[in-house]
Amino acid sequence: MKRNYNLDKWRGFTIISMVLFHLMYNINYYWQIDWYDGTILNKIWQLSIACSFFIISGITSNFLSPEKNIKRGIKTSLIGFAITLITYVAAPNQFILWGVLNGLGACMIVVGLIQNYKDISPKRSVIFLIFFIISYKVPRGILYDKQVFKNLYDLNFFYLGFPSSDFHSTDYFPLIPWIFIYLFGFYWGKSLKNKNFYYRHGRDSILAKIGRYAMPIYLAHQIILYPLVTIIYNFAK
Repeated sequence: MKRNYNLDKWRGFTIISMVLFHLMYNINYYWQIDWYDGTILNKIWQLSIACSFFIISGITSNFLSPEKNIKRGIKTSLIGFAITLITYVAAPNQFILWGVLNGLGACMIVVGLIQNYKDISPKRSVIFLIFFIISYKVPRGILYDKQVFKNLYDLNFFYLGFPSSDFHSTDYFPLIPWIFIYLFGFYWGKSLKNKNFYYRHGRDSILAKIGRYAMPIYLAHQIILYPLVTIIYNFAK
């Protein structure tokens, strides 16, 4: 199938938004920015980036067989674990455990496992969006008062969405709630297929090209941005 440049453009826009968000994060680390630090604008911006990545990946899972989705998930997860190791050794104050790549990888594997055995009407994909909203604060301990869930939190099942009180990660995307937004994208993607969206390929552009290099940009951007901002801060003070 020919590339869908519209999806590439969405991915490209999202990766640019992510780079700008992390640039502001680095700047705010040295110079506090009132409109950025802990504000609703910050939360909405961050959530829009994360949700876009999961929805786009869910949509593109429709292009792959279950086996390829599982292999893609394992590969993505291994890169995520490599980031965990690197941050643990080189930047412990920015330690990442079960970050976005591990979250995406796990969702890819789950979709690959159910792809041939579980199907719903694409029109009901909104159900998963509702589940995502309802369960969004589960990793923050809202179910801790319930004994059955308290055990999961105490056992630190962080990868499922039940972290213990001493769990810490600067980037954290557990299965709950993120599997639901991924499944929303996956089943919404089936609806788009029924509407022949994938055959409206759009036109290639710089934004689409950026989208096709989302992974290397993701892996490289903080390696460049964080030292650059640090150098500027040390030079300016």
